[in-house]
This record gives sequence, C-alpha cells and structure tokens, in this order.
Amino acid sequence: MKKLILFLTFCMAFLSVGCDADKLLDQPLQGRQQLDDFFSSEENAESFVNSVYQLVNGTNWNQVNFQRQINEMASDDNWAGNTRQPRPDITGIAQYNVFPGSTYFNLFWENHYIGITRANIALDRIPGIEEIDDAKRAQLIGEVKFLRAFFYFDLLRNFGGVPIVTTYNEILEPSINDKVRSSVEEVYRFIESDLNDAMAGVPLRSQQSSGESGRITRGAVQSLLAKVFLFQEKWGEAQAMAKTVMDSGEYSLESDFANIYKVGNLNSVETIFEIQYINNQTFNNVGGQFSVTNGSRGDRGWGWTSPSSDLENAFLSEGDNIRLRSTIIKHGEPVFGDPAVTSFDGKPSENKSGRTNRKYYIPTGERPDPYQRGQLPLHYIHLRLADVILIHAEAAYFNGDETSAKTSLQLVRDRVQLPEKNNLTGENLRDAIWKERRLELALEQHRLYDIRRQKINGVPRIALILGPQGSFVKYNTEVSIDPFETTNLLEPQNSGTLFDPNIHLLWPIPPEEIQLSRGNIVQNPGY
Repeated sequence: MKKLILFLTFCMAFLSVGCDADKLLDQPLQGRQQLDDFFSSEENAESFVNSVYQLVNGTNWNQVNFQRQINEMASDDNWAGNTRQPRPDITGIAQYNVFPGSTYFNLFWENHYIGITRANIALDRIPGIEEIDDAKRAQLIGEVKFLRAFFYFDLLRNFGGVPIVTTYNEILEPSINDKVRSSVEEVYRFIESDLNDAMAGVPLRSQQSSGESGRITRGAVQSLLAKVFLFQEKWGEAQAMAKTVMDSGEYSLESDFANIYKVGNLNSVETIFEIQYINNQTFNNVGGQFSVTNGSRGDRGWGWTSPSSDLENAFLSEGDNIRLRSTIIKHGEPVFGDPAVTSFDGKPSENKSGRTNRKYYIPTGERPDPYQRGQLPLHYIHLRLADVILIHAEAAYFNGDETSAKTSLQLVRDRVQLPEKNNLTGENLRDAIWKERRLELALEQHRLYDIRRQKINGVPRIALILGPQGSFVKYNTEVSIDPFETTNLLEPQNSGTLFDPNIHLLWPIPPEEIQLSRGNIVQNPGY
C-alpha cells in the first residue's frame, strides 16, 4: 500500500501529469490544494472521472492487460505460446510453477488500488461541487461507484478477499498499514452495495447523448451485478438481473458474429461495457495493446497466448465453423475477413500452437502506419449481451428453470446457425451451457474465471481439467497429434500438470503488500 501513499496523495488527481514522489513528499498540503482546485467545476470533475476509467485497462501493456493474458495462458484455451523468448516469469504462472513476487501480480494489484483510490477521491469531492446540476452529479457518482465495484470484483476473482478502502483519507492516514483482508463475503457485499447505488444515477443507453457513448449505463451496472450474483451462486438473483438486461430493449445480438470485434464497430448494438481505443501518434498508449502482445511472431506480434488445439476441437465437435473462423487463425490457412492474407504465418517454430487470436487481429488493410503497440484502434469488450444471455441460461438451469435455460441457450446458438438442444436435461444441459460459454466467449479472458467457479459434485472444474490427471493434460500428453503442438516442445506438452486445487484457485497476494502492511495482510494458502 505504500506505493499508493506516495503516488496517490499528490499525483492521481490528474490524468497525465507526471509526478516526482521524492520532491512532493516534502509538500503534503500541496496535493490537497490541487484537489480543491481540480474539483471546482463540472468539466473538471468529469475529467477526473475519466481518469478512473483509464485504470480499467491500465495505462500500459503490462499493468493489467498482460496479467489478463496470463490468466488465459493458465487455462485450457491457450498455451503461453511464445517459445522464442525464455520468460519464466510468464510461463511459470501459465504452468502453475508460480512465483508469488511476479511483476504482473504486483502491477495488477497496484493498478486496481490506484483506480479504487481515484474513485474514492471522486466520491469524496463530487458531492461538494456547487457548479454542477443534480442529474450530472448523480451520473458521475454512479459511474464511479460502478468502476470501484469493477476494480474490487477483478481483485476478488484473482486474489480472494482483499482490503476494502472506502475513503481518500484512509490513504493519507498511517492506519492504512493496519488494513487487513476483508472476507470474500464482505467484499461481495461491498461490490453489490456500490452497484445498487450506481444503478439509479446512470442513464439507460438510449438516454445518452452521442458525446457520452461508451460511458457507464444502467445496463452495464445490471450486467455486472448479474455476473457478481452468478459468481456467488445466487442463481435466482442472477437470473432475474440478467433477464432485466435482456428485456430492456437496449441491446441486441450482432447479426454477424464476426462484427463483434470488427475495427471501427465501437459501442455496437451488443456491447454493454467496452474500452474504446484510437490511433493518435501525438499521444502514447491511447490505442490498444492486444493485437501486438497476442499477435503471431510471423505478423509483427509478440506471440503470447496461443489458442490450443483443444479449444479448436471444441468448436469442431459442435460443428461451429462460424465462430471458429472468427476466433482462431491457424498457420498456413487464410485469415477470415482479410483477403490480403491467403496463407497466415503462425511461425510454428517460435509459437507453441501455430495459432493466434482472430478477435484481436486487425486486418492488414485497416492497420495504422506505423503498426505498433499502444496505437491500435481496436476496442476491448468487458461485457456484451451474449455473455449476459448465457449468465441467464446458467442461472436459470441451477434455479430449476430448464425451459428458460434452453431458450436463452438457443438465442446464442441461433446466431451461428447451430441446431436446438431442446432434448437436453439435467447435467447434459448444464454441460451444454458451459460449453456454449467457452465457444461464444473464447479468448475474451473469461475462461479461467469460469472453470474456477464452475463445480461438478462440489469440485471446481479446473481441477478436472488441469493437474496430472486433468483432461487437458491427458489430451496433450496421450491423445493429441497436433502437428504444431507436439513438435514444438520448447513449451512443455504437459503444461498444467503442476496445478494444485489446494493452492491455485487464487493467485498469491504480492509479497511487498504483505510486508508494507506489517504482516496484517495474510498470504493465500500454499504460497
């Protein structure tokens, strides 16, 4: 937490102003005065709230988004992928030989608490602004409460219970070092409270002006709350909240699955909450990162997070060619939607699977020049309608409403022309819904969280997929004849065999945070 004290007290009121912490430590009152000045008008308040949005995906590739990629590598959907560069700090996490002091865990934790503290500053100061109308004040407060809930939910899914910090003054006081971890249940209650508070203040999407496109809407609040209920297995609440979004008339499924991640299709009919990027060479990191960090080494990418043949087989087993072509690009094959690439170079000598993520691929004719990380105009979606529909389907199933579960399942399947599954009941229906989540949301950074929370006879699914007897490990070591994966053994074929369900359902708390808390923050078991 010490880093928060050094940087947040004085610097985080501004979106892009630099800060020399050593110099500013001798001027403790200056930061307070700057905040007074900054929250002097509606325009300034909105600029500050924009700086809270900024932390959703971080300000650089390694702060948040690469840890999200590593989470994908640690699932059955992906390999670490890049076999050209020895990076045990990355592959170790992906293979569950986890180093608690990983830079990526540290940055993820720090980024989220910076976001939380910016939110706390906004919530402390916005109510006292005189030059702002009540509706705008309520909107900004609602946006900030959503974002604070988002940060805590992200932390919770990665680390379990975390310290709850609710005011700016807590950061300024020495007592911050006495903070302890709240329980998972306490953090969930706090998240739900923030989201319920946020709901009344933010508008429906249809009530937004064109200049507000991309800001938090009531549908975003309801969708995140539905997901929060789902993760707690509050099936009735999750079903009802997801249905509220579905029936709102504010969103609809894209008619063509390929358009979801189409460049320029910002804030589409299906999108509920996304981070929008632009290309502007005047500024650094105003564009996206994933198309390069995820991209093939044969296509000016870094080669991380390579889709597995196991995931490809899941599409093929369902006859799901529409989503497959818009999700995975395979070495030697044409790139769907890019007529300029008739034979893709997946660089299999430097990439474990010879595959890359089509969703984060920018067609050659739509790429900015120069094509570089931090300048890529491809949006990133955190919540979309298909996710909410499948939340409804899963919650309805576990709530004993199989009819509604089947109806929602088929809504998603109809778009990609897959047959009905009306004959399924019981565990077969459950498995079909879970499989649909895998295929529909593949490579969008949902998989690890899903297989951690989903249970079969009380056992987390991830324990059945990974580990020495896991289905994914057995497939790769005993069954697979994939010509790329089985010949490039620079990444071990038994990746995932070290998974231990007594340890790896959560990631380790960054050790420096434990040290700075004087031991009040307790490490997760096994680390």
